[in-house]
Amino acid sequence: MARTARIKKSNNGTARYHLMSRTNDRRFLFEKGRVKTQLVDALKRAATFSGVELEAYVAMDNHFHIVCKVVRCEDKLPEGELIRRVAALKGERAAEDLASHWEELRGIGMDSAVAEAQERLRARMNDVSEFIKTFKELFNVWFKRERGYSGSIWDGRFKSTLVEDGRYRAVCMRYVYLNPVRAGMVKHAADYAWSWITTFDSTFAGSVPDGRLMRRVTQIGAGKIFGSLAFVTATAFALGDRFRSRSVTAREVGKLGYATHGWRLAKAAERAA
Repeated sequence: MARTARIKKSNNGTARYHLMSRTNDRRFLFEKGRVKTQLVDALKRAATFSGVELEAYVAMDNHFHIVCKVVRCEDKLPEGELIRRVAALKGERAAEDLASHWEELRGIGMDSAVAEAQERLRARMNDVSEFIKTFKELFNVWFKRERGYSGSIWDGRFKSTLVEDGRYRAVCMRYVYLNPVRAGMVKHAADYAWSWITTFDSTFAGSVPDGRLMRRVTQIGAGKIFGSLAFVTATAFALGDRFRSRSVTAREVGKLGYATHGWRLAKAAERAA
């Protein structure tokens, strides 16, 4: 059976996503702080390589959450930037070796081979699916070598939600930061070491977004769209025929936890004040 296409912005412009993936059978493979530290390191390196801007993340004992921004444009990344990104992912030595290899190919008249190699690298940039693939592969190599682990680490495909900017993005970030609070691991989101937030950010201390704007998440196929009616409608229209035969449903936001946990964080901020 063919997999349902993922909802993601494929044309030029900016898109934000809430991404989540769990371990196989929800096993607690990341309980040790050292493992979560490595997971976060792999995440940051993969984001730099992929040209993805991290806006929020949290590494839990058996899953992770990410809120990120992906910008696509027609301009080709220059060779120097490709080398810099390879260095961020694989290290300076690997980047130097790659640059030397390209120069050697040019020296024997194989410019086309260099161009093809660079295009393959560019194809991995500024795409949310390629970003998660790079991130997981990088972490998998370390984890399996370190722990002598065999078999699948992850439970199938990662989950993604296309998110509208503004209030909707802020609610997703609240939800991500509150994962360790909800799990009883810390009392305050800022106390959790394996999260983007290191000090309490006043951005998340305000009132909960208007419930009338937050009532529904539209689900199309295997993906979700979180935003206003205008945003959801425009996105669905842009998808064209890809999901014409798929069912389109809507769920109350409260069932996903976004609104509830946004309220909890806001109340916690009020108590702290």
